Amino acid sequence: MSDSKSSSAAPSAGLLRLGMALAALLMLVALGVFYLSLGQNAGDQQAGTQIVISARGCEPNAVTVAAGQSRFTVINESERAIEWEILDGVMVLEERENIAPQLRQPITATLAPGEYQMTCGLLSNPRGTLTVTAVAGQPPSQTLSPKALIGPLAEYRVYLTLQGRELERAAQALLDAIAAGDLAAAQGAYRQARLSDERMAPAIGLFSDLEQRLNARADYFAEREQDPAFIGFQRLAYGLFEQESVAALLPVAEQLRADIQQLRERLHRDGVPAQQLAQGQARVLQAWHDQQRTQTQLKPRELDDLRGLQQGADKVVSLLAPLLPDAAELQQALLALNQQLQQRTPELAALRHDTQALAVALQQVNGELAAAY
Repeated sequence: MSDSKSSSAAPSAGLLRLGMALAALLMLVALGVFYLSLGQNAGDQQAGTQIVISARGCEPNAVTVAAGQSRFTVINESERAIEWEILDGVMVLEERENIAPQLRQPITATLAPGEYQMTCGLLSNPRGTLTVTAVAGQPPSQTLSPKALIGPLAEYRVYLTLQGRELERAAQALLDAIAAGDLAAAQGAYRQARLSDERMAPAIGLFSDLEQRLNARADYFAEREQDPAFIGFQRLAYGLFEQESVAALLPVAEQLRADIQQLRERLHRDGVPAQQLAQGQARVLQAWHDQQRTQTQLKPRELDDLRGLQQGADKVVSLLAPLLPDAAELQQALLALNQQLQQRTPELAALRHDTQALAVALQQVNGELAAAY
């Protein structure tokens, strides 16, 4: 009898243990779902305002945020890499380039109350609207001391004037070489013009219309290289270096020269706003980093572009460093990039790291200067 009782009790104990294990497992699953829901909610809060870019434009197409620092998450649901910009008229306040399909790109921007526009993928897509509302009781945002920046801004204006002259001369040489059918001379003139263009990139990037005509990449047009609106340096590079031909480039070079003349006129009239001296340089460095994020090899022309950006950054840092309480981090970031560019064969991963580090250091400059005055 005892053997019979023990044999019948054994399955019951086993079932009990199995039931307890299943109950524990279900509890863990429930806790996991609860935790994930909390994590998702926290992630949504950290994402801030989400903007989805489709083939047709921005969704939503109209966004309202409070003044001050805002966080956006741009989600690319189109089939090609896109850029997203915040515009104040023609002035670019913030941007991200080369947002790959299905990628989520976080962007933080500090905005004053007002009405702004957003670019929404292809340049032919309708623009969205961004409304920034004042917050009751919020103190006005700090800005750089105009008095402290009178000297640096004046010197930067002279720098842009000189670079603009070089750019216009090189653009004329490029036009003459193309008109003469001289491919080698046109390639050389292009490189010189492009170097000046990149040195001036922070100022050029302030004018969205000129920036698009001068520097927009083929990916941002519906028909890419075949799109009639695809002009500027990228169209010239496509013809001169990929097709190795000057055919059909004469009207492109003529438009380039006209746009450069208009750029010089605007800079002479408007100059560069104080708050954009560091922010503009940070923006163009970040844009170069974003373009290289998905690349496995560094193209020679992209390396040349970065050298031009680095030379422009040298000028900006030399102007701002004396105003900073502690410029060591900014100067070290610039030195690291300079040293990497001096290597015989710079490493793409190291260049991406150093370029973004310098962009971040420059983004912090406005706040540091505002706190010092």
